[in-house]
Amino acid sequence: MIRGDKVDLKPFGLDDLEFLRRWNNDPEYVGEFEPFEPVTEEWLREWLPRAKPGRRWFIIQTKGGEKVGQIVATEKNGDTVQVGYRVVPHRRNMGYCTDAVITLARYLFAETRAERLTAEASPRNTASWRVLEKAGFVGKGYKERAVELEGRWLDGYVYELRRDQAL
Repeated sequence: MIRGDKVDLKPFGLDDLEFLRRWNNDPEYVGEFEPFEPVTEEWLREWLPRAKPGRRWFIIQTKGGEKVGQIVATEKNGDTVQVGYRVVPHRRNMGYCTDAVITLARYLFAETRAERLTAEASPRNTASWRVLEKAGFVGKGYKERAVELEGRWLDGYVYELRRDQAL
């Protein structure tokens, strides 16, 4: 368990399958920057052992133990890790996601060789930009055709947090 100020990051486990099944089948939770592919608990159970190497996946939970989202860190090369996150709609704008990103960044800089964390946000997702900016990430630019979803390309903003800039 990685402890933050408002949330704790619990490594993903089998006890999280129902939470993920429920919310990953909700288009509002998934958002526009990820493919919406409804899943079953059985599919998740089979997928778990085959999850990508170099990926650290956590459940975001409140100090009271309520599961409110997920956050993932994926190694891109020896010194760069990409961060992605989601919070359930009824728990957004409460600071949980910002604290989760800050907590994960501190953990990664303390426990890995990561020198740089990156993240991308939809140009229309101002809440996601605010999360990254409050966590100390710096906007690095606009990326055309950042993500292909269902045959169409979406643009994105690219953010970065270097070890020497971390909060």
